[in-house]
Amino acid sequence: MIFPKATISEITGLLEAVNDEGGIEDAARLAADFDLELDEILPSIDGAELLGFATVKDGNIELTEDAQKLLDAGIRERKKIIMDKVAGVEIIKELKNKLMESDEHKMKKEDALRFLQKKISTTDIESYFKIIINWTRHGGLIGYNSDSEEICLMSRE
Repeated sequence: MIFPKATISEITGLLEAVNDEGGIEDAARLAADFDLELDEILPSIDGAELLGFATVKDGNIELTEDAQKLLDAGIRERKKIIMDKVAGVEIIKELKNKLMESDEHKMKKEDALRFLQKKISTTDIESYFKIIINWTRHGGLIGYNSDSEEICLMSRE
């Protein structure tokens, strides 16, 4: 499984840019507008697709109804939409389940890295860990304490 190396902010920025173009835009043109190569925005496009915010057909990025709801929402509603979408991603569901099974709903970073390494075949698992933590923090699902080097389930408000 390939997990896109794009933060939630990068994905949201992509959605906003496509929305500014009427909800559908040529990916190569969008990259050029930002003075980027197409491969530099592909992770954001992949992330938007994985979260169900966009579809790509014939090189065009098209926003879904869910993306429009996200972009039209206030901060609290955006957080809920992102939480629901992120919670539905398979690798995040599995990681959350591992945390639920643990005694204190915590896991050492090194154990999380080993778990992720089994799911994502890469030599750069650390950067994927950071992206997954970015997604789960935005979604209010999983947090990371850098002092104790532990991930944990975030409590619901």
